[in-house]
Parts: sequence; C-alpha cells; structure tokens
Amino acid sequence: MLRISILILLVFLLARGIAAAVALYQDKHGAGSSFKRMLRQGRIDAGVYEDAVWSEVGSGGRRRLRSRISREQQRVIRRARLEMREDFLNDNDPGFYQYVIIFLTASVLGLVIETVYTFITFGIVESRVGLVWGPFSPLYGVGAVLLTVVLWPIRKRPAWQLFFYSAFLGGILEQTAGWSMEHFAHLQSWTYLGLPDHITQWVAWRFLIMWGVLGVVWCRVIMPEMIYRIGGPTTRRQRVLVALLTAFISLDIVMTVACFWRAGQRSEGLPPRNPFEAYVDTHFDDDFMARTFENMVVGKDLPTADR
Repeated sequence: MLRISILILLVFLLARGIAAAVALYQDKHGAGSSFKRMLRQGRIDAGVYEDAVWSEVGSGGRRRLRSRISREQQRVIRRARLEMREDFLNDNDPGFYQYVIIFLTASVLGLVIETVYTFITFGIVESRVGLVWGPFSPLYGVGAVLLTVVLWPIRKRPAWQLFFYSAFLGGILEQTAGWSMEHFAHLQSWTYLGLPDHITQWVAWRFLIMWGVLGVVWCRVIMPEMIYRIGGPTTRRQRVLVALLTAFISLDIVMTVACFWRAGQRSEGLPPRNPFEAYVDTHFDDDFMARTFENMVVGKDLPTADR
C-alpha cells in the first residue's frame, strides 16, 4: 500500500509541476484566470504592464496583442498569487466538500497507479479494486483524508514534527486496516512478516519512515495547493453532485463490508441468517469475490514475503 501511496504522491507532484509551469507562462504574458482574479481583487494593478514588450499574435484567423511581462513584474505577480492562496487557506479550513473530493481523487488515482505498478513489476493485469462497485481503492482515499485532517491544523510546524505525526498516523492506518480485515473477514491483502524490520504483520520500520516523508511532502507541497484548487462549493449543482457521490460511495462501502463479512463466514461454513445475507451470497458469491478482489485471500494466510 505504501509504495503505491508514494507513487500517487509523485503523480500529484508531477501535476503540481505542470500547474506551476502553466502559471509561470501565464505570469510571463499576463494571462490566466488567477491573473484576472488578482486584477479584480486589487492585488495587482495595471502597473504590472510597465516595461512589458508587446507583440501581435494570430490564432483562428484573429489577431491580438500579447504582452511579455518584465521579470521584476513577474515576481510581483507570483508574490500576489501566493498571498491570495494563503489568505484563502487561512480563511477557509477544509470541510466535508473538500474531503469528499480528496477521498474520491486519491481512491481512483490509487487504483490506476496500483494496476499499472502491478503490471510493470509482475507482468500481470488483475483487478485491484477495493469496493464492489466502481473504480475505487478506498484505503488510499482514507489515507489522503487522514493526512489532511491531522496535518492541516499543524501544517506550519517544523518538518520534523510533521514527519513523526505522519509516521505514527501511517502505522496506525496500516495496523488498523490489516487487523480489521483479518479479524472481521478473515481477509489478507498484504503482510510484512517476511521483512527483518517488521513490527507487526502489517507495520514495518522502513514504511513508517516512508510515511513520515510522504506526510511532510503532502503537507508542504500538495495539500495547500489541492485545497486551494478545490475551493468551496459556489453553486447548488456542485453541492448536489457531491451529496450524490457521498451517498453512492457510502452505499458502496456498506455493501463491500457486507460482502467481505459473508465471504469470511462462508469460509467457515456458516449459512446466511437473514434475507439480506442470502441476497449477498446469491449476488456476491465466492466466484464474484475472487474475480473482483484478485489480490486478496480469504480464510488463509499470505506467503510471508513483501508485497
């Protein structure tokens, strides 16, 4: 799980780098929605065009003038953009709306990267989903949300404190998830027992260190920009969409838990006790579970090797 989380972080960093490159280009030419917003808010004024070089450019048969802002004025624009972002972050703590989007984004991205990683590393393509409906791997979504909830209030503390908070949080997450799957559904998805530095079956020192580094980068680089880009719901359509997504993912999680619960009971030979359990056994039987969750085993131990 952690190695895929690091890959997700790298993808976020790549996206952040691309966004920064686009912002630099827009700053150079005095363009872009954030530039216009800063003009409207009075954070910058027409003085940014002082010493600008103008040229005529064409696109789609139309001609227009394009400015090339001086380097000094570009620095003014960048400072204004950072101040605008910090003002937004200081005035708007992340809430339910932002957490839902972060969860869904990390869940889908985690699944895609894990699938690609498995193909490149092992040469196989298998279903890596974590829910019965949809392309979601919720452990990654939970990890991203937990890092955001815990680190947001302390995001300006020294990096070493963020490191230890993140390492502790990552260890708790892996231990809780691994123990819960084994205890309640006789299910295993990973094990660190084959590693010399394992602490428990689901926690190892090397991965605690990686969790710490991941948390620092998330807090310092990814989280502030992501929260700023998500912003807040400005239309009723956005609120309704997030509410519908929340209802769907909640139902998906409940049904997945029920399916794993019954899979564990079936492995022990226990029959269904009510119509709902009978429905689960009929529509989400062992064949369905084996096809959908190919990287998990029910009712037996994984080989003691790093996965």
